[in-house]
Amino acid sequence: METPVDTTQYPIFARPGLENSIWYGSAVISLLATPEMTGGRYALQIFHIQKGFAPPAPHRHDPEDFYILSGQVRFWVADKEVLATKGDFVRTLPGVWHTFQVESDEAEMLMIFSPPGLEGFFQELGRSAEALELPAGRVGPPDPNRVRTVGSKYGIEFAPPGTTPRDIPKLP
Repeated sequence: METPVDTTQYPIFARPGLENSIWYGSAVISLLATPEMTGGRYALQIFHIQKGFAPPAPHRHDPEDFYILSGQVRFWVADKEVLATKGDFVRTLPGVWHTFQVESDEAEMLMIFSPPGLEGFFQELGRSAEALELPAGRVGPPDPNRVRTVGSKYGIEFAPPGTTPRDIPKLP
């Protein structure tokens, strides 16, 4: 739900810092714009992620926007597969199955959630970052059962265990 934006608090300036960053699996995620900052219109995160990072399974939910700042990230969205690189933009639509995987050694991407809410999924499953560097094995992947439980709280539907990106076009 949109709320009026308090323009006395503008402009908003944010950068990644320990106070707004978490470790989630092999990623460091910084929440740059919260729903409170944007009047409930969107949330914006920057992901710094390592090679091989991927969501636990193909999934679907509200729209999600990705802007690649560096690196290479392969996306599977519905029946499409694309390798996104610096400067590329990928948007998923509501209810469309999708996933991604980092193919370069590292990648950075902005993720925009509009409407906001999905940022809470990462905040709930992650833990406070101890540094703004990639966790380098210090944080394992979240427990798959907990991911599914927390995901349902945020409207995320995960494909059945064992579903691969190439199975996405066959999902109902």
